[in-house]
Amino acid sequence: MRVTDRRTAYEGRFVRVVEKRVEGADGARGVWEAIERTNVHGSGAVVIVALTKDGQLLFEKNWRAGTESRVVQFPAGLTDLKGESEEEAARRELLEETGYAATQLIPVFLSPLSAALTGTRAMHYFAPDVEFAGKPTGKDIEEIEVLKVPPGEADEFMLNLPDGEELDLQVPGILWVLRMKGLI
Repeated sequence: MRVTDRRTAYEGRFVRVVEKRVEGADGARGVWEAIERTNVHGSGAVVIVALTKDGQLLFEKNWRAGTESRVVQFPAGLTDLKGESEEEAARRELLEETGYAATQLIPVFLSPLSAALTGTRAMHYFAPDVEFAGKPTGKDIEEIEVLKVPPGEADEFMLNLPDGEELDLQVPGILWVLRMKGLI
């Protein structure tokens, strides 16, 4: 598959919709629509799996406009400050959203966030021994509740979310990778 042409169908403040004309190996042609972020640098996003000094995983319950629901996920954010490295963005997002500070960030892997919809990728970091530094400092309109769960209870936690809460299915995959790498 290859892209033969691109056309911006819509551009907003933070995203654009792009029509991509594609051609398959067999010569078949078609048009795909994709979303591109206009306000990011580098890969586009960071995800932080944080483990507190007392051995608790930090999750967030975050209201998301796309689903119009509360979604359980790991702290995450955009690499939207010019000149900021992905590691700096990860530290900033963790502090802004949870009030926890990371002294160490271990890069784990880079992966697409929603490959069928956008090219935005997230660099995933493991942050062991994070410490509470104070009230979250986020300035955006967000409703985030920080949840602390022991790693040994994470599976049960994810399987038994209350009605009206949804699980970002990237979470179990990220945890699996961290377990396979011996990080948690």
